[in-house]
Amino acid sequence: MMVLLGLGAAGAAGAACGTSAFSDLAPGDGDGASGGAPPPSCLASNECPTGWTCNDFHVCTPPSSGTDGGVPAETEIELGAPTSSQRYVYVAMTAQNKLARIDGETLAVLSTPVGAAPREVATIPGSDGAVVLDSANGTATVVRPVLTGGDGTRVLGTLPSLNRIDVDPTGRFAVIWFDLVKALHDNTGNGGSFQDVAVVALAPGHERAVALTVGFRPHAVQFDAAGTRAYVITQDGVSVIDLVDATEHEARIVPPIAVADPETPAEDVEVQIVATGDFAAVRQAGHPGLRVVSMRTADAGRAWDIPLAAPPSDLDLAPDGSRVYAVLRDVSRLAVIDIPGDALDPAGVQTVDLAPATIGSLVVSADGTRGLLFTNATLDPHITLVELARPGFPHVTWPLEKAVRAVGIAPDSTTAIVLSAKAPGDPLTAPSFEDFLARSFGYALLDLASGFAKLQLTPVDPGPFAYAPDAARAYLALDGGDAVTATRALQIVTTRTGVVQTLALGSPPSGVGIVPGAHQAFVAQRHPLGRMSFVALVTGAVRTVTGFDLNSQIVDH
Repeated sequence: MMVLLGLGAAGAAGAACGTSAFSDLAPGDGDGASGGAPPPSCLASNECPTGWTCNDFHVCTPPSSGTDGGVPAETEIELGAPTSSQRYVYVAMTAQNKLARIDGETLAVLSTPVGAAPREVATIPGSDGAVVLDSANGTATVVRPVLTGGDGTRVLGTLPSLNRIDVDPTGRFAVIWFDLVKALHDNTGNGGSFQDVAVVALAPGHERAVALTVGFRPHAVQFDAAGTRAYVITQDGVSVIDLVDATEHEARIVPPIAVADPETPAEDVEVQIVATGDFAAVRQAGHPGLRVVSMRTADAGRAWDIPLAAPPSDLDLAPDGSRVYAVLRDVSRLAVIDIPGDALDPAGVQTVDLAPATIGSLVVSADGTRGLLFTNATLDPHITLVELARPGFPHVTWPLEKAVRAVGIAPDSTTAIVLSAKAPGDPLTAPSFEDFLARSFGYALLDLASGFAKLQLTPVDPGPFAYAPDAARAYLALDGGDAVTATRALQIVTTRTGVVQTLALGSPPSGVGIVPGAHQAFVAQRHPLGRMSFVALVTGAVRTVTGFDLNSQIVDH
């Protein structure tokens, strides 16, 4: 999947401590769309979902729809997208200059004053803390709950107009930067810097922010698994930041390492950093090959070109950084590239012939043992499982009742949620049962041991979803729009039995997530005062809080 698609942008709930299905979604050949997620990135229109187009900013744009965009006629509180820590859900209260913290156990709501017009929030892995970004004055506030009640805060000066926060997997550092695609999507202006980033040290009591200059127009920020280096993917290469060194010194320039030939248009290049941080895998649109570029200090920029049988339509990485997987759509093959061995000797590249399956995208399980391949460039009702940890990469292709739009694999790698693609037309006027199915919205629960799929038709396009940490249940939002009569529900899927429970919601859902420390799922909803429902992972008990600044409208269901 392409690196340009970020998680936790406005419009969708942020990742819930590794349990959000967004981390495993591949909604298009190369990437795609998912519920309320930000627009997916692309190199060409054939990498977008069926009927979508790739615009000049390399973002998939949907065909126009007639969804009612009306809002209730009452004073509305502007809220940022929620994101969860181990126990809490954080929501930026933009107009109030505050950050709301909702306790997943008690539903107590605490609001903490932060910088002016906060919009972006990111939680700190391994803790219940968060970083919230001021959208007016260029400050970042680090917020941490304290045992005696309330929140401890530390305000740091960053740079004005930055709009993205990425936190390293260890929770020690954050990189704050300006994302033009996000600014255009959120309609928040495009006046940010195209080369400034702020690196923030997050150690309690030793917080510090340092400004750096990087390559032109950052597209994404990635980290190595150890959390020691950040990689700012820019239009002219990769700026590699030693996070400890950067936060111990003053501002400086971090020039990018070139990853493609100078004459190659930047918009034709996709970059993925392997987990070790030592190498970048580079895909160029239309080019039948893969480039591996060293990110190591000793030989930074050294490149190896690996010829392939066809241009890759998607790249994915093994979680341990040992492999790159390239999907070769034109020849129905999967190339398995060991890093760095196959870069030094391309003869070692293994290819898995998946014909006659039609493939274009790959989703790799969190443990790296399994991969699911499919295409949504066409309405193709098949999915292919490849056992990535077994010799010879055994594989099987299963038929489905409906074509595939997106896939998310469970944390335990035993099931997957397959969001279905919809054929044009009204199902109620379909001339046959097959056409009725094709024209309907829906999704399937897929058992990865047997290939058995339980199809669930839905009245509207199924939106964002998340798995419980133990993978026993999945939680999926149904958002029919803002009209009073529109569908607004959360479906709870029991993965062992396939039984689906539908929970009606008081407001349209905007995202789902998990609060693992509180053993709760949550569904954020569009409401003038802010609304969120919590569902107990074990008992299924539902509680709803409305009005984040009031802490007075909590309803037990």
